[in-house]
Amino acid sequence: MMSLAPTLWPGVQIAGTSLAGGDSHMFEVEATKDGHEHRVIDRATDVYLKWLVAGGPYFTEVFKLVHSEGSIPFTTVRAEGVDPESGLPYFVFRFLTFGSAPKAHRNTQDLVNRTFDNETEKRHWMNVAAEALLVFGWAYNGLKAPHPSYTRVDLDGKIYILKDFGYTLNSK
Repeated sequence: MMSLAPTLWPGVQIAGTSLAGGDSHMFEVEATKDGHEHRVIDRATDVYLKWLVAGGPYFTEVFKLVHSEGSIPFTTVRAEGVDPESGLPYFVFRFLTFGSAPKAHRNTQDLVNRTFDNETEKRHWMNVAAEALLVFGWAYNGLKAPHPSYTRVDLDGKIYILKDFGYTLNSK
């Protein structure tokens, strides 16, 4: 197991269990017909992730996870680092909010906050969002990253990478 640089989040480690079984999704990047916009979509379940806006001093980003029952807005922040074991650079997404997001920008004015019936439901959708963020990568390029652990997602103190969801680089 690789650990993050101590200056980032002490004690946080890369998750060792595969999430590819059971409730697995297979996301891919899709361009709109006009080619001006993209999304990360799982065609089998028609769940997709859409990047909406970024800004602020800490590079916060607003996303929307859309599924058959509605959508879930959320915000993330990115941090860059260098893996102490491999020496390779990476960046990691951390969730700031899940179920709500600022509505000040024109791309986010239509967002509706989402409440969850219980923590199990919220955790399910956060897992789906984490997987989609890994495929999203830096900017809709997660499957073409420089190395397999370049994009990471922190989910409750565990760090996930593409292989935790059954992906390899350039797999889609």
